[in-house]
Amino acid sequence: MPRVDVIVVCWNDKDKIATALDSIFALSELHEDPQFARVVVSDNGSSDGSREYIRKRYGDRVQIVENGRNLGFGAACNRAFLATTSQYVYLLNPDAEIRDRALANIVDFMDAHPACGIAGSRIFDPDGSVQQSCGEFDTWLGAFLRSSAWGEWPFLQRFANGASLRGWHYDTERQVDLAIGAALAIRRSLFRDVGLFDERFFLYHEEVDYARRVRDAGYEVWFVPSSVAVHAGQGSARGLYSVERHKQRSRRKYWLKHHGVAWYAALVAALAGRYVLYAALIGGAALGARRLLWR
Repeated sequence: MPRVDVIVVCWNDKDKIATALDSIFALSELHEDPQFARVVVSDNGSSDGSREYIRKRYGDRVQIVENGRNLGFGAACNRAFLATTSQYVYLLNPDAEIRDRALANIVDFMDAHPACGIAGSRIFDPDGSVQQSCGEFDTWLGAFLRSSAWGEWPFLQRFANGASLRGWHYDTERQVDLAIGAALAIRRSLFRDVGLFDERFFLYHEEVDYARRVRDAGYEVWFVPSSVAVHAGQGSARGLYSVERHKQRSRRKYWLKHHGVAWYAALVAALAGRYVLYAALIGGAALGARRLLWR
């Protein structure tokens, strides 16, 4: 049995998915032991010939789970989880690629840390800069500051989401609240103890919700810099409008699920209230300017 199932979710990704799949098959750990990893593509009803292309290029080296339609990221992962059996699964975006020993190193880390339920790889942008791929769970103030953009104000930055991660160069092993799902390992026993991804999250925040549930179940989430990936970003979520719409919708679902209606209603009221403050400040400034002009 393979040690890890590498799962790539595909939705009309014919033009990019070979980069991800080729990077897996180029790993030295697979050359040393071809049975170390099994590669699985969970296809969300692609209409661009992705499935045919994968079969022609890789043959039986890639198992394809056909979902028939676009189920979303979390649901597509769930279908692949149920179709596989390895001790670990590793999620890799179709617009990402992993570097040598990425799988071996993250599996070794999780073997050595049995409390680790989720482990995130160190992710670089194509230009070589490090992506901020870890985060903190929202507090009410942190959610307000992020949603209002006030969190960028220097005297408020220390209260914003992820403040404790600023200044960290993503070069050391570290226990974190969450890691993004572009290059992420999960211990299979979590599916028994915690369950699968919540399929109400169509795209984005499914890994945040899962990390929260994992922590509540007593497991740990770690960042493992010896496992390296390169991620182009956005993947199948094409277009800024589509990306932001999915992010905002999933964020609202997460807040309501984990914090409740009263928490969310107070946040919405505060976000709306800042516009009243802006209007008052602008009106006051306009009135003051008018009085000065009429003197």
